[in-house]
Amino acid sequence: MVTSAGVVVGGGLVAGDQTSASTYRLDLRRGRVMKLPDLSVPVHDVAGVAVQGRPYLVGGGSAFEQDVVQAFGRGESWRVVGHLPSARSDLASATVGRRIVVIGGYDGHGPALTDVLVSANARRFSVFGRLRVPVRYPAVAVADGAIWVLGGERSGVMVDAVQRIDARTGRVRIVGKLPHPLGHASAAKLGDRIVLAGGRSSETTLTREMWWFDPSSPRFHRAGSLPTPLADSAVVSAGPSVYLIGGETPLLSDKVLKLTLR
Repeated sequence: MVTSAGVVVGGGLVAGDQTSASTYRLDLRRGRVMKLPDLSVPVHDVAGVAVQGRPYLVGGGSAFEQDVVQAFGRGESWRVVGHLPSARSDLASATVGRRIVVIGGYDGHGPALTDVLVSANARRFSVFGRLRVPVRYPAVAVADGAIWVLGGERSGVMVDAVQRIDARTGRVRIVGKLPHPLGHASAAKLGDRIVLAGGRSSETTLTREMWWFDPSSPRFHRAGSLPTPLADSAVVSAGPSVYLIGGETPLLSDKVLKLTLR
């Protein structure tokens, strides 16, 4: 999450598949990391957004799927500020204006969740739209007045659908296909395009591929490759660069990768 005080990273899995409550502030320009207070509720497979410079963590998993919305604010501490209508992990989120939009995920029961949720205050969420292809672990980016949902996983199978959520109305359409089924990837706007990086082509196969996605087409073109196969990274955009933070290679990674537009 890019906040007014830098990039904030929270939660996740650490060695031994343990859910972490740790949070950090990253100074990407200097390559420094500062420890922040622990989360109120430890979570992994969580979604993060920043609204008006304040970081929020939405949902996530621990021993069970969670419905909590946690925010870091006054007093430099994390606290629970709201709840989703139901628990969900493996989700994605985006900020549109001052609204938080929640996309996809898993509630511990069905294969994947359909409802796209929206909130203006992180306390009360309502249904904004419904995915045409319900997914968990999608790659998500905001561009050209829309939220783009690229691939994802359903019932252990990666999907190739490209879904467009109208940022104003919540209408969802399938507008294309990925070059191949892909879940657990990372996406972010870079320049006037979206870069799609890494992910899994199957539950056991990670990729280092990168793709350019042009929302105006919408088409995909190769964009080189990552130094190593990588999935489930946190992703942030900062000026002319995109950063991939942590993830699996398939071992857990502590690296921060920088992608720069040339």
